[in-house]
Amino acid sequence: MYAIQSAELVERHRAEILTYLARMLGNEHDAQDACQETFLRAHRALGRLAADSNVRAWLYRIATNCARNAVRGRTRRTARLADVDLDALPAAGGTSAEEREHLRLVARAVRTLPTRQRAALLLRRFHGLGYAEIAASLGSNEAAARANVYQAVRKLRAALEGFEP
Repeated sequence: MYAIQSAELVERHRAEILTYLARMLGNEHDAQDACQETFLRAHRALGRLAADSNVRAWLYRIATNCARNAVRGRTRRTARLADVDLDALPAAGGTSAEEREHLRLVARAVRTLPTRQRAALLLRRFHGLGYAEIAASLGSNEAAARANVYQAVRKLRAALEGFEP
């Protein structure tokens, strides 16, 4: 049995989970819904969490599953993913038109990645998780986590080839 309470769990991790979901889903409204669902599921399962569990990785796994469900539902309704909200991406050094266009291209390229690769990339590059935590979050092993990050970076490089801000 894990000693942390639901309220403490939300207080400690809500902001980073919400940011991750905004990056995964591309808009604040869907991210808020998925975040709420994440912590609801976490609350329900908290009693089954082992004391030595990595809570952060566990929450990211729940959040990733909620994001997948949201994308699946949205895809059925709209037959495509919404554009990534540029506010959900980290701020760039400047705000020139060329830099904004580059951010749009990056957001579009990230949006086209398969869900596991997008999740692995976001967890690694924007949330600082190690490969073991990414593996736990995605329900895979470290080698698969590394491969997903590698493939995501490779695909982004190919998609952005030739664009120099």
